[in-house]
Amino acid sequence: MIGRSRARRHVADPSLATATLTDRLIADAALPPTGRIELWDTELSGFGIRLSASGRKTWQVMYRASGRKRRLTLGTFPSLTVSLARDAAGAVLAEVAKGNDPAAERVSVRGSGLTFDAFAKAYIERYAKRRKRSWREDQAAIARDLLPAWGRRQVDTIGRRDVIALVEGISARGHGYAANRRLSLIRTMFAWGVEVAMVPATPVIGVEPPGHEQRRQRTLDAAEIAALWQAWETMAWPFGVLFKLMLLTAQRRNQMANLRLADIALADQVWTIPGASKNGGKRAHAIPLSTFALEIITSVPRSPGSFVFPSRRRSDRVVSGFSKAAQRAADLSGVTGWRTEDLRRTAAAGMLRQGTPPQVVREILDHAPPGQIAGIDIGDTSIGFEAMRNALEGWGEDVRQTVRLCDGQSS
Repeated sequence: MIGRSRARRHVADPSLATATLTDRLIADAALPPTGRIELWDTELSGFGIRLSASGRKTWQVMYRASGRKRRLTLGTFPSLTVSLARDAAGAVLAEVAKGNDPAAERVSVRGSGLTFDAFAKAYIERYAKRRKRSWREDQAAIARDLLPAWGRRQVDTIGRRDVIALVEGISARGHGYAANRRLSLIRTMFAWGVEVAMVPATPVIGVEPPGHEQRRQRTLDAAEIAALWQAWETMAWPFGVLFKLMLLTAQRRNQMANLRLADIALADQVWTIPGASKNGGKRAHAIPLSTFALEIITSVPRSPGSFVFPSRRRSDRVVSGFSKAAQRAADLSGVTGWRTEDLRRTAAAGMLRQGTPPQVVREILDHAPPGQIAGIDIGDTSIGFEAMRNALEGWGEDVRQTVRLCDGQSS
């Protein structure tokens, strides 16, 4: 409130109109009867917003380059929130500190547009983080493939040809599956952009996936499980442990990466995965933990943060680098061509072989539609939580026995 009254008190003199800019402040700010006024941020020098009598609210950053005062337009409110606009201004000022002139190089959007970089940040903050547990995968894909191609462009100049060129380029490098995933990501981003009026139209209509995909059916046999387990023993924490738990629990990679001790009721041996369900929206998915899985969880080193598998650099972020870890396991074990999703499929197939009712396995996986489990055609029946516990306990002991026998140990 103090910042708001200060801004209004000095609004007649733009040089004195300063405040700690917030979304609420900008939304409530009185527009000038004619012309335009400017409000400047007290947290980041040179960052501010121009308010026009027409109702337009435009973010800007001011700086000096080669002795000249420069002004760079970043985008408009509310398409760009204060947080995103301040981040963009900080990036501009960082370039200035390096001796560059972002306005001259046109690294940001001018006029009424919005850079793809800023649009991507808005997508992550306003959509992906709120609705997708896998938002970090989106963020990594954007940084790896989309920003290098489009980061500095106005988002409304990206057309169908640009999308086709990008995904076909990825496919041409031998990554057809990744190309299809990038197309799906671009489709989601622009559909959301149209919904919230950040972009006028989507450029993805009529673009077909460039890569031919066949539904993956691979499951690991006993010898492969034992060989990979030995490799995981060598790799130890975090990925060796993480891959073991994926095999024992039949849960998705991202769910396991986001595992927190706070989500586990150790006395009841139950792991509740917050907002994990694909079938039920944001409802939690609770699964029993087998004795074998619990033994592994309780043996892992404790991190200073809440995650069981934190990033090596920041305890408030989860571990990354799964592809390299999977390749190392392949090199150590001699099991080539395996993927992390094969662990989930292997567990499902193993429980079915043990006579677990199909619906029990479906409930454990919390994903597949009736009639199919991880590509395996099945029937249907009713379930209970104890049936899930029995299935996972049996599967855990099956894996333990497999590892022991292949190591030449007695059971």
